[in-house]
Amino acid sequence: MNINENLCSNELRKAALLITEASRLGMNISGYGEIGVNQSNGNVYLWLEDYPFCLFIDLGDDEIQACWSNSYNGEEEFIDTAGLSLDLLNDWAYTLNEESEAA
Repeated sequence: MNINENLCSNELRKAALLITEASRLGMNISGYGEIGVNQSNGNVYLWLEDYPFCLFIDLGDDEIQACWSNSYNGEEEFIDTAGLSLDLLNDWAYTLNEESEAA
């Protein structure tokens, strides 16, 4: 996993929170992916190619959410990760993916 070297101190703090949440979930962060900042909205994200969603923290707070992106039309769905397991997040994302393929 690559960590963007241009992160400011608050963005690095949020990156640490994302890594901590990924660890809580049992995600393997040793694969291909990155931590960076979405330039259009300022969110700090953790994207790993081995998972059908990414984790992110909103610019204004420290609430960690998962984001699933529709590969057909770019629409996104979000879910708060608090209290969820990796299995539930994967099921959520795979269900959304199946629904997008059926549409």
